[in-house]
Amino acid sequence: MSAKVLGLGEIDEADAALVGGKAFHLAQLLRAGFPVPAGFCLTTAATEIWNDDARQALLEAYRRMGGGSVAVRSSAPGEDGENASYAGIFCSVLAVDGEAALIAAVERCLASLHAPSARRYRDNLGIAATPAMAVLILRMVDARAAGIAYTCAPLDPARRHIHVNTVWGLAEPLASGRVEGDGFVVSRSGKLLHRNLTDKPFRLTAAGEQAVPEPLRQAASMTDAEAKLVARLAIKAEKFFGKPQDVEFAFDDGQLWLLQSRPIAVSAEDAVEVEQYLRRERRRLARKCAALRRKGVVSGSDIVYSNGNIGELLPTPTTMSFGLFRRIFAGKQGSIVTGRLRLGYCFSPDVAHHLFERIAGQPYFNLELDAATFDYGASPPIQFYLDQVCVNPALANYPEVNLYCQHYATPDEAHAFSEPVAAKAVRLAGVFRAHLAGHARKFLPRFPTEIEPRLAQPATHEWQAYAAPQAVEAVGALMRNLRAFACVEFVVAARLGFYFAALARRRLSRLLGAEGENLYALLLSGLSGSLVTQQTLHLEQVARGEQDMAAFLDMYGHTARNELEIAEPRLAESPAMLESMLHDLKHSGRSPAEDFARKQAQRLEAEQALIESLHARGVGDEDRRELLEDLELAQRFLPLRETIKHYYTARYAEIRRGLLRLERLLGWERDLIFHLYPEELSRAVRDPAGFERRATARKKDWLLAAKAVRQQSLPDVIFASNLQAMTGRAGSPDDGENMLQGTPLSPGRIQGIARIIDPADLESQEFSGNDILVLRSANLGIAPLLRVVAGMVVEVGGLLAHGACQAREAGVPAVVLPQATHLIANGVTLCLDGSLGTVEVVVAEEKRKSSHERACETV
Repeated sequence: MSAKVLGLGEIDEADAALVGGKAFHLAQLLRAGFPVPAGFCLTTAATEIWNDDARQALLEAYRRMGGGSVAVRSSAPGEDGENASYAGIFCSVLAVDGEAALIAAVERCLASLHAPSARRYRDNLGIAATPAMAVLILRMVDARAAGIAYTCAPLDPARRHIHVNTVWGLAEPLASGRVEGDGFVVSRSGKLLHRNLTDKPFRLTAAGEQAVPEPLRQAASMTDAEAKLVARLAIKAEKFFGKPQDVEFAFDDGQLWLLQSRPIAVSAEDAVEVEQYLRRERRRLARKCAALRRKGVVSGSDIVYSNGNIGELLPTPTTMSFGLFRRIFAGKQGSIVTGRLRLGYCFSPDVAHHLFERIAGQPYFNLELDAATFDYGASPPIQFYLDQVCVNPALANYPEVNLYCQHYATPDEAHAFSEPVAAKAVRLAGVFRAHLAGHARKFLPRFPTEIEPRLAQPATHEWQAYAAPQAVEAVGALMRNLRAFACVEFVVAARLGFYFAALARRRLSRLLGAEGENLYALLLSGLSGSLVTQQTLHLEQVARGEQDMAAFLDMYGHTARNELEIAEPRLAESPAMLESMLHDLKHSGRSPAEDFARKQAQRLEAEQALIESLHARGVGDEDRRELLEDLELAQRFLPLRETIKHYYTARYAEIRRGLLRLERLLGWERDLIFHLYPEELSRAVRDPAGFERRATARKKDWLLAAKAVRQQSLPDVIFASNLQAMTGRAGSPDDGENMLQGTPLSPGRIQGIARIIDPADLESQEFSGNDILVLRSANLGIAPLLRVVAGMVVEVGGLLAHGACQAREAGVPAVVLPQATHLIANGVTLCLDGSLGTVEVVVAEEKRKSSHERACETV
């Protein structure tokens, strides 16, 4: 039987899997003579059972070391590795004193293995789920000062110098980013090159946080000699492990202790790898564009790709997620072709074959081919659209609302067409509008009686009983159902909702001017009929104890932060995700039901104001009737498309279960199956080894794609004539330029604190009513959170995007601002105006004053 407890000095190579990365590294260092505190490790053999025997073994080891104050730290297999550090992901408990406190601290560490932040961290890096965790217990160092040393700092990829940061007391405030700490730069030859001292208002000790005495706040927390000593220790650790190290240390009465040493997970070669990856993608896309021209698929002056709405739905998708989306929606038999042809659009189904493209791991659509699917009889003026986007690329964001025009009141409005065609475009637009209104009126009564019952039918399978070929066939059947039925209904509802919403906006602007624009967002708020809104309302009932959690999961367990990412665990798979949502809601001080009721009341007031304005301006009966009909249909179909998505993503959850079953049958590591295309599944069954290698290579590219996004290497709109722009970098606002102009999504004005968020980390964080989320995109999974925070800024999205709709439902202002996560600093105060689309960085009054003014005041 494997040992339940091992002293640090007893651990050898054979015990690596038992004790995890952190403990194993420290054991190696201790045996090599490094100054490591005494300690022992509770092994995975103990934590996997975690019964009375394991607890007794823990307490006996603690008594043997004399009890007293200890640090209890996670040591999971894979932690502190070369490819993943898990820094800050798992739990550490400091200054643990006493047996009861020790057991509680160990259990906190074990629980952190399954926390949402840990799961999301593994998912993002494509790391297989960790089955167990060891726990390291070290004698607590009563640190006078402590810190972190890097032998390969992020801004020093040449590894010429050692960078050391220190604070008074323990190092946790430095590691967590709560304080900046003093900085020292030491050459590898031992010369102190630079020292930067900062204000250190508090320190963490075994007794808790304490204020630092005034004379010490600006004083160096470490002497120059100590900085050199730390640098020598870090270099020694680097030589011992043979790779750059991140070293945690502490000084106790003059003794230097090494508390942790791990390889630096993000190497200096990352930027080079990303650039090589982007270079390959540029060459591939150039060949693809040349082939499209050669085959006559496109004919415009430039080939334009936009991620305007698809990027919101599928941020950095896995191969399977993108392939599934493309298989369902694109192609001759895809849902887009079937749905739009059913509505009466006239175009060749061939245009949808190359509609979607994954560029450097991000999903884009071909603007020319997309525009072609909006032909209502008067061929779309595609070159006009391309010219417009060339001048203003933002128009390619939700172009069916912002760019493509589907209705013209006069030939003057149809100036994009030649003069003979303009009159035809106006006439056919009126005919087509009447046709779509008729189709919408027939759809609405059919939905509850025919369509919804079919959508709601369960599609569960007994996956555990399936062999690999059966699992592939069952997954294929689910995909065919989505393509031929569920997603066709989604395309129809979405097109009708967008069409009549855009048309209502044009009429409001034409008839009422600025007043109509101001009313527009309110008229589309507080809409009934969305199961996504209902999910949030039901979540509040669970939080209040008015609804059973199991019943909630029966209805919403198939949902996720982003349901269209097939690799994303569903709510039913992750109870911690639901607990996090409930926690945020309970602590927000807000009520989704009250917010929704208020938005409904505001909409009713806006509708009454609209009627009065139309009457006051003498708008004719026909214009008034058509406007109100357009508005009513938009109000019916926009929430309806979210309801249909709620149903069709239940099929996604079932496909996910089937894919995970197939993965287990193939014997692959967790989540590797998601790096295949759907059409490769049957071939993977016949050649598991070959396709495992293929999936592994794609997984590496997927990780590089995520890095490229973090480095802001991809523009939202890509022109074939300027593929070099795929290496662009975001700028920063000029000094003094605090007003950023974006596009309004949801009305309202609020002041709050910017929280720059990676959607992958949402479950692990707490939010308050003073927070303004700043993130890349907002999918449906963020909907409950919008009932908690004050506002939202996204880089990608549109007025009718799911996130925007949910922001309006929640009554919080929202703005889309390209490159927001790079233009806005985390923690700054923002004044967000969702009506004007502005994001103002509020500068403290002292900072507003010029240096001359401050100098005068000083005099």
